[in-house]
Amino acid sequence: MVSRRNFFSIVVMMAVLLFMFQFSQVIKENESDYHINVYAMEEIVPNTPIWRAESQEGNAPGHREQDGMGGEVQFAASDGAYAAFFGSKKGKVYPVVEQWCVYNKQGLVVYHEPGDYTTERDNLPEVFLVDTTSINLLEHVAFFSELTELGIPLVFCNLPQGAEVRKSEDLCALLGIGEVVSEQIEVEGIHLFSGFLLGGGIKYVAVREEEKKNQDMNLQIPWYMTKGGTKTYMVGILDELLEEEEAKNEYFPPLIWRNSFGNAKVFVVNGEYLSDMTGVGILDAMMYEAASYVIYPIINAQNVLVTNYPEFAGENDEIMMELYSRKMEAVQRDIFWPDLAALIERNQLKLTCLFAPQYEYLDETEPSGETVPFYLQQLKETGAEAGMSLTYGEGISLQDKLSRDQQFYASQENPYQYAAAFAEQEDIEQMGGVLTKGALLKDIRTLASDFPVSQPVISWYESGMDGAENYGITLQNVTSDVKTHTFSNDLFVRSMETALGYSNVRIDMHDVLWPQSEADQWEKMYDSMSSNLNTYWKAFSSFDQTTLTESDGRVRAFLNLDYRDRREEDCIYLETFGAAESWFLLRIHGEEIASITGAAYRKIEEGTYLLHVTEGAAEIGLRRNRGLLEYTYP
Repeated sequence: MVSRRNFFSIVVMMAVLLFMFQFSQVIKENESDYHINVYAMEEIVPNTPIWRAESQEGNAPGHREQDGMGGEVQFAASDGAYAAFFGSKKGKVYPVVEQWCVYNKQGLVVYHEPGDYTTERDNLPEVFLVDTTSINLLEHVAFFSELTELGIPLVFCNLPQGAEVRKSEDLCALLGIGEVVSEQIEVEGIHLFSGFLLGGGIKYVAVREEEKKNQDMNLQIPWYMTKGGTKTYMVGILDELLEEEEAKNEYFPPLIWRNSFGNAKVFVVNGEYLSDMTGVGILDAMMYEAASYVIYPIINAQNVLVTNYPEFAGENDEIMMELYSRKMEAVQRDIFWPDLAALIERNQLKLTCLFAPQYEYLDETEPSGETVPFYLQQLKETGAEAGMSLTYGEGISLQDKLSRDQQFYASQENPYQYAAAFAEQEDIEQMGGVLTKGALLKDIRTLASDFPVSQPVISWYESGMDGAENYGITLQNVTSDVKTHTFSNDLFVRSMETALGYSNVRIDMHDVLWPQSEADQWEKMYDSMSSNLNTYWKAFSSFDQTTLTESDGRVRAFLNLDYRDRREEDCIYLETFGAAESWFLLRIHGEEIASITGAAYRKIEEGTYLLHVTEGAAEIGLRRNRGLLEYTYP
């Protein structure tokens, strides 16, 4: 039996503990600055791209003039560097080449026919790129063979049919093809070798039954046998050689390879890998393989977007009660958020949660803002950010949806600046008409959308996407859906990390809150996305984790930036213009950084370094990699 004295002591102790915990929580809530979006406090960098300064006199995108030597200038770089493209602007390859030049701050000149080009010029291009779908390659083999004498990399962005290649021995010699084994075969999968794109080597083969849903790559390809002296970067995997780890590369049908011909490196793509934005990173990798070093600007931002979360209207309470024995508000707060918070901590992520007041605007259920402070406080404590989901159901226009949302956010009397928003692809086109109307979107500085890989990943948002009006807002497109990660998407992710050091992963909560099947239940979705995040993005953990608004600042610096680089003996000199700070990727063969001034650096993987330039100029001293003393530049 407890004595009165002990009972009194226990009661006093419990009261003190209760007071301490409650009082600390009150202080925490009262003193917390969760109503302030720290990522929106930075001054917005205007859209004034320095690298196009010399283009304003006539060579800016949209202006077309002749270069005086048969080419059509698409845009020019301030230092005169440019790529020469042979082919039609109406093909699938041209938009990829154009975007690659924009990202790398170099000009672009188009030659619709190879005969339009003349080598009698002072300023030679950095690279020749050929779209064989829009020119007769067999008629111009001699011309392209002569170009190799200039010592400039030559890239065949695709190939004609195997039957056409078989007709010309000279073309086979130029491409490094020893034999056309078969005009078309079906391979079991694709093998990307390490050292080309960032992230290491990988085999895209559906070995297990559950992996078959991920196999969405084209497995019908011509089979060429390459000659000795070529270097292969990606091959098709033959079923009979699948288990032979020691099988030589030349036994497999090559998909991307390099041949040495004349004085140049000739790169060949056997497939459609340069027909969408996946090709941007592949082109960067080719330039790395063609030179002793490459240095180019990147964004250095890894985003994770949680769209349609939380939703503040209990529109689907009945189904939530059936599945989780809780209403929507409690499910999101007590089940979804603890799991997401654990995911953040385990993977050291920064989330951007894009709030959705409601989805069905025609029902009688209205949103409640009681839990808004809770989520803002939780996001603040985890370094995350809140934004707006601009998605909605049927029967209402975007303008009406925004008007209703404005009423909801105004009722909160909360000064939080929502600087980022997500809109579905079909709404992006009409966003320009509403950005300047009403107060809801007045603080928006960046839009995210679920664009296909045929569109630029990052850009300035322009009204109607036609350049008619620019709002000074960036567009950051989603690169992956974390629930599904197919083989082609994995290749795209590696390409984007190589080209931009950038990813924008989407976790869409709408299907969980409005489930259509058992696969939409939270347990299954969480297991899938947790596994994918732990697996596919681990190789890129050296890049910075950012929120969408934080990433926006880096995108602006990247788009505005211009730079110069040169190498003198063992030192690389880098100058930057138009950005207070910038990030670069340095890729070198058989060397390592010995010293650096004007920048900080971080090793990403062997031969690849992330540079953070803060002083406008950097000097990078190099030395032979001590572990590769016998290395010979290819």
